[in-house]
Amino acid sequence: MSSLLFVLGCAQPALVLYNTGTGKEESMWGMAILLTGWLGVFVMQVGWFANPLLLLTLLLLLMGKYRGAYWTGVVTVLVGLSSLSWYLNPIPADEGGSPDRQLELLHPTLGYFFWMGSLLVGPITATILGRREAVKQDDRALQGATGLGEGGASR
Repeated sequence: MSSLLFVLGCAQPALVLYNTGTGKEESMWGMAILLTGWLGVFVMQVGWFANPLLLLTLLLLLMGKYRGAYWTGVVTVLVGLSSLSWYLNPIPADEGGSPDRQLELLHPTLGYFFWMGSLLVGPITATILGRREAVKQDDRALQGATGLGEGGASR
């Protein structure tokens, strides 16, 4: 599910920006952000780094480390949300860094919401699977304590 939402996020416009240099609105597609977003670290935009954290979250889920996956997933979502700080801090529209040519975030669009959905899948899945695992362990402990087997009959 996370992968599907991630791909949908990349295939859609994710952000609508205002270019102060040209005076025009521009749409930024998810794939363009995926390919160039790591450069955001130079202008204090770290939202892109939710992507490698998402991979880590999914790996932890596959390994059955639900608590680690949950907390990594929470951090992943928070890092992803940090990309909205673009509202407060416009970024340079080109490599010149002129204050006259900035990209201001007007609003996120469908691609951003698909991407955030893909980030949310990790901690939600970790919560569900972690609870199922805890219930199974409780059932096994109860069966061992009462001496009852699988069918409820005494051994």
